[in-house]
Amino acid sequence: MVIEQPDPDCEHDPITTGGRDYAFPRSARLLNSAAFSRVFQKGKRIHTQSLMLVAAASEVGEPRLGLAISRRRVARAHERNRIKRFAREHFRLKRNSLPDCDLVLLAKAGVAERSNQQLHQEFEQLLKKCEQKCVGS
Repeated sequence: MVIEQPDPDCEHDPITTGGRDYAFPRSARLLNSAAFSRVFQKGKRIHTQSLMLVAAASEVGEPRLGLAISRRRVARAHERNRIKRFAREHFRLKRNSLPDCDLVLLAKAGVAERSNQQLHQEFEQLLKKCEQKCVGS
């Protein structure tokens, strides 16, 4: 069996486009409770109708995302997973334009009933407010 190696001269890499990296590496995630605690203690809270974003200046010099979608707010696992997948994908695409902030996304009651389009609009609002608040900190 022969495994084909990617062509190094190929301009169409599925992860990078036009020199911009759209990957979601481990370094772009909040992974431990100490990082989450720091964001909750020092961060600014930004609200929409069904989501809350807590943003604090990043210690590593790049934006990072943490998710805290509780079972109390979103009872069904498939709905929690849908919201988390949506948030990760949206963050992955917008990461290059965000300020160097650590972000933690929390769900409010009723978020499971929101459509993907509504989640998209709310997440866009959160990121715009985050850019305004985090640039000054």
